[in-house]
Order: sequence, then structure tokens, then C-alpha cells
Amino acid sequence: MNLRRPLSSLFSLNALVWLAMLTGLATLLCFAAAGWLALAPHVGAPLASLYTGLGLLLVTVLLALLVRRAVASKPDTPDRHQTPAAEARLEDSLRPLIGDSALRWTRENSSLVAVGALAAGVLIAASPGTRRFLARAAGPVVTRKALEAYRGFSEDQD
Repeated sequence: MNLRRPLSSLFSLNALVWLAMLTGLATLLCFAAAGWLALAPHVGAPLASLYTGLGLLLVTVLLALLVRRAVASKPDTPDRHQTPAAEARLEDSLRPLIGDSALRWTRENSSLVAVGALAAGVLIAASPGTRRFLARAAGPVVTRKALEAYRGFSEDQD
């Protein structure tokens, strides 16, 4: 199986989700602007801004509670703590590089590792100098390893 088709469908779904979120945000901001315009002549601009901001805050809290409830209502499956084969293979390949204790710490603190990866990604994305330094330092090795992983993943899918 070719890897391009699943990736293209994933990216198109991702683009549709972002478009829906952007449209929802624009709609919410239009409603807030309309509310401000309706309130401003009656209560003045400062109070209209306060009421509009409190309304947006209320909508944000309600959405956060809705998302929390949706996430919390999912039942835990008994297979949740079992390691899939691909994850076990990744751990086996990382063990010689980082050692057993670091691998165990990474498994136990996966949320901290995810936040660190996100922070590193933001730093790399925000700083052209950091990107340039990393590209010069590790570019050829990373490119070769990425191509090997892509070929290996494509061969596994066949």
C-alpha cells in the first residue's frame, strides 16, 4: 500500500477541521461585534466592551466544560496500558540510545515529554537561527534516517 493516499486524506481532514474552527471563530467574533454594537448606544462603549468580553468568556468556559465532559465520558478500555507492536519496536530501538532508566522515565512522564516536544517545536518554528543551526548540524543524518524510516514504513504497509 502506498503511504501517500492515507497521508493526503489525513491532511485534507486536518485542513477541514481547521477551516471549521476558523469559521466558528469568525462567527463568534461577528456575534461579539454585533452584541457590542447593539449595547454601545445604550450603556456606553466601556460597559459594552465589558459585557461582550464576559459573554465571550462564558462561551469559552462552556466550550471547555463540554470538551472536558466529552473526553471524560469515554470509557477506559482494558487494552489501554498494553504496548502495541509499533510502540514496542520504537522502544527497542531507543533503548540502546537513551538507556533503560531514561526510557522508563519517558514512559512514566509521557505528558511532560509531549509538552517538551511541543515547546521544542515552537522554538524551532519561531527561530530561523535555530532552524538554520539544526539543519547544518544534523541535516544529512536526519534526512538519511527519515528516508530510511519512510522506506521501512512503506514496506511494512505493502
